[in-house]
Amino acid sequence: MPRKPAEQTVHPDDILRAAATVFYRKGYHGATMAEIAAEVNLTAGSLYHHFPSKEELLCAVLDRGLTLITQDVRAVVESDAHPAEKLRGIVHVHVLSEIEHSNIAAAVIFEGRALLDIPGVCEQYVRQRDTLEGLYRRVIEEGIAAGDFRQVDVGIFVKTVFGALNWVSLWYREGGRLTGPEIADEIAGTFLAALRPLQAGEDHFPRPQRLDEEASL
Repeated sequence: MPRKPAEQTVHPDDILRAAATVFYRKGYHGATMAEIAAEVNLTAGSLYHHFPSKEELLCAVLDRGLTLITQDVRAVVESDAHPAEKLRGIVHVHVLSEIEHSNIAAAVIFEGRALLDIPGVCEQYVRQRDTLEGLYRRVIEEGIAAGDFRQVDVGIFVKTVFGALNWVSLWYREGGRLTGPEIADEIAGTFLAALRPLQAGEDHFPRPQRLDEEASL
């Protein structure tokens, strides 16, 4: 099939999905613009018409991934729901976005570090990532202030949540034991249980029994 010339319309989203697929398959450094162009039946020259460099294309892929999640998360965070429902809601939108846009999500996980080597680009990516993390922090801080959540290190907790959610795109399989919403429910329930306020005298992480104590049972 002949390749499309530069002036023929190709939707940018198609190019971003193709780039994410090739980045996932070959890695950022191993991928070429020619391989990405072939995914959407373009010549390499035509692809450069849309994106002048592989660096800008990677930035666009990561920007798309973060934007997709951030806009949905922001809508939940700025709602009037209680903190626990907000956390459940943002876990849901995050997980379902990861599943729907799995290749782009994988690019965010594996290729975001490649931006650290591109002068002037890393700052933009970090700011956008921090904006998304800031929305999560806001929900946890609201819950702590309201007494709905126990005191935690908010920064560590949010990064732990991100680590769990971002990897869903890699291990989720359509038609598996649980659906996307069911997986989101399980993950949200786990983190909400971890944030449950302690009762008087309760230790959230009980001290393990010593071997000599176990031997006496």
